[in-house]
Amino acid sequence: MNSMMMDNMMYDSMIIMCILMGIGLIIFVVILGLTVYLVVRFLMKKIRIEDRPLMILKESYVKGEISEDEFKRKRKFIKEHKE
Repeated sequence: MNSMMMDNMMYDSMIIMCILMGIGLIIFVVILGLTVYLVVRFLMKKIRIEDRPLMILKESYVKGEISEDEFKRKRKFIKEHKE
C-alpha cells in the first residue's frame, strides 16, 4: 500500500513538472516571438525613414517633374549625405 502511494505521488509530480515545463516553453516562445517582431518592426521603420528622400526623388523623375541629369545629380547628393 505504501509503495503504491509513493508511485502515485511520483506520477503526480511528474505530471506537474511536465505541465510547468510546457508553460515555461510557451512563455519562452511568446517572449522570443515578441522580441523578433519588435526588432524587425524597428529595422523596417528605420529603412523606410532613410529611403524616403530617394523614393520622393524617384517619384518626381517618373512623373517627369525633373530631368534625368537632375535626377542623377540629386541621387548622388542623397547617397553622399545619407549618414
